[in-house]
Amino acid sequence: MAKKAKIDYDYENDVLYIYTGDKVKDSLQIEEFVVDFSTENKVVGVEVMNASQRLSSLSGLKLSKTVLSSVKDAAISIQQGKEILYVFILLTVVINKEKTYVRIPLVTPSPAIEITV
Repeated sequence: MAKKAKIDYDYENDVLYIYTGDKVKDSLQIEEFVVDFSTENKVVGVEVMNASQRLSSLSGLKLSKTVLSSVKDAAISIQQGKEILYVFILLTVVINKEKTYVRIPLVTPSPAIEITV
């Protein structure tokens, strides 16, 4: 299930932060991603460094800094595996004057605790 999220994008540093607004208890950094968890162990935010390059690579689309700075909507979706936590960033962007829905998968090792959305 996807949870509606807010978006902050730092154009100069190419950092995208998608978050639900819930209080962050802990964070887990994996390469160029930081996943934030709430006190209820829910994923409540994802920060992506070098966002245009990283998200373009993961999505197969050209997500330039200009495209990322004009994201219309975002959501975070979680799927829990036995040993893997699948985090998906869902973005609504405009590419070539067309609204495009992008589902970007991020895979993280599953923490010892049960993560919920």
